[in-house]
Amino acid sequence: MRHIAGVLWRPRSTMAALVATPTYLAAWAVLLVIGLALAAGLLSTNIGRQALVDERVRVIEALGGRVDDDRYARLQNSPPYATYVTSAGRILLTPPVTLLVAAGLMALARADGGRLPWAAAMAVSVHAATALVVQQLVATPLHYLRESITSPTNLAVVLPMLEEGTLAARLFGTIDLFGLWWIWLLAVGVSVATGRPARRYLVRLLGVYVLVAVIVAAGMAVIGGS
Repeated sequence: MRHIAGVLWRPRSTMAALVATPTYLAAWAVLLVIGLALAAGLLSTNIGRQALVDERVRVIEALGGRVDDDRYARLQNSPPYATYVTSAGRILLTPPVTLLVAAGLMALARADGGRLPWAAAMAVSVHAATALVVQQLVATPLHYLRESITSPTNLAVVLPMLEEGTLAARLFGTIDLFGLWWIWLLAVGVSVATGRPARRYLVRLLGVYVLVAVIVAAGMAVIGGS
């Protein structure tokens, strides 16, 4: 818990301590339990389950599909819980993504002639996810109040002038404000390992993040026929 709090208040010194003496299993367990508890709490309510069904319908229709009355009834009887994990930025909290990010951080440090061992890369990847858990702490009550599991902290929400369904709206809807914070924490972690400025890695990681957002938005636009 000390390192989790440290990432929020003293990110650089905390990341330096984690790289020097890697530890992550306890923090990983705490962050995953908090995320699961928030999800279980929301989805245990009628409002949460209905929001889950509505999100699934929205995605199907955005991809050019159609939900008739029979299919809608089936969704209500068997809420598609996987939709919650794979929508918005929640997928970034899943263990496979954490492992993939750690491998990417190792490669990024090595490309600069630095050294970031696996344990240290995992420590950085896990503790950077604190930003994503904070996002869930903020978003979950808003999901309940808004009766929607669409992220209330994505850039499309703060840019209301974007027309819904357009490529721009889909692109900015894929980029989350807390996701940008997460990217910055990852950049700081690699920076303390290599001794190079964090902005060097921030630009590269942001490039990957935005590229993925562009691919997702363009894919939805093409499949949805927009």
